[in-house]
Amino acid sequence: MDKKKVIKFVVITYLIAWTIQIIVSLYMVNNPGMTGTTVFQVGLGICMYAPLLAVLISKAGFKSIGWKPKFKGNIGWLFFAAYIAIPLVIAGAALFFLIFPGLFDTSGSYLIAQSEAAGVDIMEQLEQSGMTYQTYVLSSLPMFLVAPFINISTAIGEEAGWRGFLYPELNKKFSRPVTWIIGGVIWAAFHFPCMLIGGYEYGFNYIGSPVLGLIVFTVFCITLGALEEIVYSKTKCIWYAALLHGSINATATMPVIFTNANNPDLEKFMVLGPMPNGIIAGLPLIIFAVIMGIIVVRKEKKSKEAAK
Repeated sequence: MDKKKVIKFVVITYLIAWTIQIIVSLYMVNNPGMTGTTVFQVGLGICMYAPLLAVLISKAGFKSIGWKPKFKGNIGWLFFAAYIAIPLVIAGAALFFLIFPGLFDTSGSYLIAQSEAAGVDIMEQLEQSGMTYQTYVLSSLPMFLVAPFINISTAIGEEAGWRGFLYPELNKKFSRPVTWIIGGVIWAAFHFPCMLIGGYEYGFNYIGSPVLGLIVFTVFCITLGALEEIVYSKTKCIWYAALLHGSINATATMPVIFTNANNPDLEKFMVLGPMPNGIIAGLPLIIFAVIMGIIVVRKEKKSKEAAK
């Protein structure tokens, strides 16, 4: 492992991302409404390219990342990366709502609340277009099949740095499980400023705030990072890891369709679910990642033993 190059990469990534996150988070806090929210979201979108920029600046092997699309022998991994998140997210949300039935709602209250916070009357817009909330939901479902491929455009910025450079470099010195943990912690910390200042992911008033949120999100990043590293190592192509990343970003919002924003306990329990970055709703994802991790590590051990 090239320790100096790894440190340089992480420092540059944090310097770029944290600076942007602090600026847009403070702007949103001081300018509530659509403008502040838009600036915040655009800023976070730009941050996703910080790891890619860090690879270029630190000269961390940009060409060896695996940019050429490889379809031969990888079609199964393409569907895996694009759609494995859907059943895991649905299972996690179902588990969360089973434990907290009072947070389940089909009236669209969460979407309405989010829209109002951004200064938009979503229900009025739907009425003007001749749609009800129910028809809007049904018409939106096919987008979850397309969104992973659209989200590649932003997810690639992170994946080129994390899975394309950092994880392979760490794996030169550490075992894959240790690599997954260290890489996941570094990836999670990448988001900390916008979580602490802007309430990204869980808000501000959840149980155990702000420490529990940082811990739970770190577990989420370790879990997702392991799955993305496995996909990358199997396909030797960074686009598949970006596809899985994009799929998670898309499907993570599915549970909010059925979330009761009028329940006063909602923000308190956001760190638990219903999205997969909550510790309860994320259990199917965690269990699946652990099983895949065990299988991969065992196969790798057998392969090394056979080569002796």
